[in-house]
Amino acid sequence: MSLRTNSALYVVFSLLLVGCGGGGSSATATSGSAGSALSDASETNSGSAEGPVTIVVDGCDVEEYQAAMLEYVNAARSRGRYCGTEYYQAAPEIRYNCPIKGAALKHSRDMATNNFFSHIGSDGLRVGDRITETGYQWSVAGENIAAGYDKVSTVMKGWLNSPGHCKNIMDPRFSEFAVERVNASSADYDNYWTQVFAKPR
Repeated sequence: MSLRTNSALYVVFSLLLVGCGGGGSSATATSGSAGSALSDASETNSGSAEGPVTIVVDGCDVEEYQAAMLEYVNAARSRGRYCGTEYYQAAPEIRYNCPIKGAALKHSRDMATNNFFSHIGSDGLRVGDRITETGYQWSVAGENIAAGYDKVSTVMKGWLNSPGHCKNIMDPRFSEFAVERVNASSADYDNYWTQVFAKPR
């Protein structure tokens, strides 16, 4: 078994409307990493010759790992917790959102295809730009990314143990969510994860 470094980053954007035609954005980002021995476990339905099983959650067709991730996020939000030294009260449940799923997929696919790990895409765009491309009108948006984790449980543990990622998960402003994991065959990591959080305007 080999030892591999898992990586995760987070970012939050807020769009504040000024009057009727202006706006601005601000972003903060920190990075964290954790070492972990990874196995070759997979969370796809190997019993299906047709590929992963999809189910409907909040009106969206999602794979089992995406539904599981939503459950993990809502379980984390259901009780107060410290994110580093800052305490967050329990937050309302969030719903899975179909449009912002496209923003998560675009970024995970971009990182896997172009072998990089950053919130800035190969096209120079950030999470707010990617969400806007989907047609979703957002007021606050956040993003957690990770690479090299094979299970929902382990990537969630990594994010919750990292103050910045934990803050995104616990942020009461967010009401909608999506996640995408893309496997890679010729990149530094075996897979790339993107969680997208948002609140509509």
